[in-house]
Amino acid sequence: MKKNQDHQVDRIGDQLEGKTIALAITGGIAAIETPKIARHLRRYGATVNAYMTPSALKFVGRASLEWATERSVVVELSGLAEHICKEDMVVVAPATMNTINKIFNGVADNNVTSLVASALGSDIPVYLAPTMHESLYNNPFFKKNLSQAEEYGITLVEPRGGEGKAKMPLTETLVNEVIKYFGGEDGS
Repeated sequence: MKKNQDHQVDRIGDQLEGKTIALAITGGIAAIETPKIARHLRRYGATVNAYMTPSALKFVGRASLEWATERSVVVELSGLAEHICKEDMVVVAPATMNTINKIFNGVADNNVTSLVASALGSDIPVYLAPTMHESLYNNPFFKKNLSQAEEYGITLVEPRGGEGKAKMPLTETLVNEVIKYFGGEDGS
């Protein structure tokens, strides 16, 4: 993808310089926040590779993520092994109940769940930002899966509450969690 000045971001730090983050986007309305997340990661020096499930494409366009990341976006498994994780971290945001339950049950049936399976098998950190209706978030089967996160090396970024929903964390909160993992001081 050709770079142009419209894609540039103002750098505000170098805490993620040299790091490549896989931003894995699933099909929830919170997906509309992901171009902002990608650009904020870049403001700290990260390279961002976006992976989108088919359901995510219903909420945010591929072109928006290509613009935000300055890179091609992976939207399906093509046989080119795009799902083999080579990034330094995977951030699944938004992480729907469906995707989270697949991850915790070892299901790798799309590009995002396959990417996470590869990351976990390679000891690459995985961060999940659960977003869904509160009744789904409080589901006992779902809560049981979440309780195993630490055991599997998965970090949960707690959702914001409100309006009966588990909402996407603020962009700054999510990016600061990534920065902290790599030992940097957060951008607050």
